[in-house]
Amino acid sequence: MMDRDPNLSRVLKSWRHEPPPAPRFNAEVWARIEAAREAPWAAAAFIASRLGIPAQYFRWALPLGASLALAFAALLGASAGALHTSLTKNDRIAAAYAQTIDPLQMTAGHHQ
Repeated sequence: MMDRDPNLSRVLKSWRHEPPPAPRFNAEVWARIEAAREAPWAAAAFIASRLGIPAQYFRWALPLGASLALAFAALLGASAGALHTSLTKNDRIAAAYAQTIDPLQMTAGHHQ
């Protein structure tokens, strides 16, 4: 077992460390928060300047562009699904018909 020193326990219980307050702590925290808020728009302003668009117009154009890209991707995916269904429809109909008239396929369909 560990031997406990009562003097050491008393000293550790009474010990307190209070660091001095950091100067301008709150101001620096708020400055970092504001810099983080403006960081994405700094990149947007850079892109806008390269495209020749005023930055204030680019702020709403960026989310609009992302929304349009998402809508286009959804439309493209739905169109690809509809096209695939359309292209494979005849094959599925032919397979279903063959299963109704071929005795071997009739029994194969019941075991699956």
